[in-house]
Amino acid sequence: MRKLLSLSLVLFIALSVASFSNSTFASSKTTLSISCDEKVVFLDSEFTLSYDISDGDEIYAIGFDALYEENKFELVKVIKGDFLEQDKTTTLPVYKDRTDDGTIIFAITRTGDADGVDGNGTIVKFVFKALEIGTFDFKLENIILKDPSGADMKSDSESFELIVSEEDTEPPTLEIEEIGTVSEPNAVIKGKTEPEAIVTVDGEEIEVSEDGSFEHEVSLEVGENTFEVISKDKASNETKKSIVITYKEPVVLKFQIGNKTVYVNDEPVEIEAAPFVDKVSGRTMVPIRIVAESVGAEIGWEGSERKITLTQGDTIIELWIDKPIAKVNGVPTPIDMGSPKLAPFVVNGRTVLPLRFVAENLGCAIGWDGATQTITLTYPNPDPED
Repeated sequence: MRKLLSLSLVLFIALSVASFSNSTFASSKTTLSISCDEKVVFLDSEFTLSYDISDGDEIYAIGFDALYEENKFELVKVIKGDFLEQDKTTTLPVYKDRTDDGTIIFAITRTGDADGVDGNGTIVKFVFKALEIGTFDFKLENIILKDPSGADMKSDSESFELIVSEEDTEPPTLEIEEIGTVSEPNAVIKGKTEPEAIVTVDGEEIEVSEDGSFEHEVSLEVGENTFEVISKDKASNETKKSIVITYKEPVVLKFQIGNKTVYVNDEPVEIEAAPFVDKVSGRTMVPIRIVAESVGAEIGWEGSERKITLTQGDTIIELWIDKPIAKVNGVPTPIDMGSPKLAPFVVNGRTVLPLRFVAENLGCAIGWDGATQTITLTYPNPDPED
């Protein structure tokens, strides 16, 4: 323990309101501790250490030596705490910064005929400037606590470790899973960022797991919904990303083989020709307009090539009459691997297309009821990975 001329002891003797010759130590669970809002600070930046007391019992005066590593920090400011000023009692603080050995000798006492103070609070705050990179300890020694009678009080103390690093100017990583189009009025935004980063979705702070992953459920309106996701690290660097989620209310179409009535969300619609099963391939063929229009796709026709084009958002499907190979976004794609000759064709002056191929590439789920020979299309597909 360092041998220092303690200003705190001098102050206590000079300002005592009772005899401080009493050397009896009163029992106490009092603890002095050091804290900081940041565990990591940056080189050449200022930070504040709070010197606090907990479980105080009839505390009238406090003194201690606050140790820091010399030449690694510069004391910038001393801010008096309010622990001893309870019930508006005046306090007298004094301190001396011994920069040659990294010690601040600090003392503070209540004045006049005042009672001691119980409970928790802040004794003093020291504002330092960091001068060197590294990991450093701040400690307390030569602690003196006295009650109004001058009796010494026992106490414990806790040290504090601080990391000083180069200033962080790198924005945090931020990954967000794509969602696209959904058929429910809510969705869960999932992503990952740096551990300990703060994440907000449209300004609302959300919980981030220890590994940096996060999930947040959002409500949707029909159409496109844009959400701004921001990740902010401890150095206040930010990464911003937007995610667009399209909510389309489900469209359910029910076809029955041989029946011209199609039910669109339970509303009957008459179509130009009934669905039928192709005798060669065993596949269901339909006039495709009702499907395309129900899911928001556009239909194009090029007579010279005998080509049908279906366009829905970023998806373009090209089919040719009597050709078993289509194109999906420019990629040649067999219409039916199990029936390699299956192709669109004209029957009774109407063009019919393979229902399954077109419906699946437009993002529909397909169901089949053999008992009633009913095909059900649901758009968008509630399980797009299936």
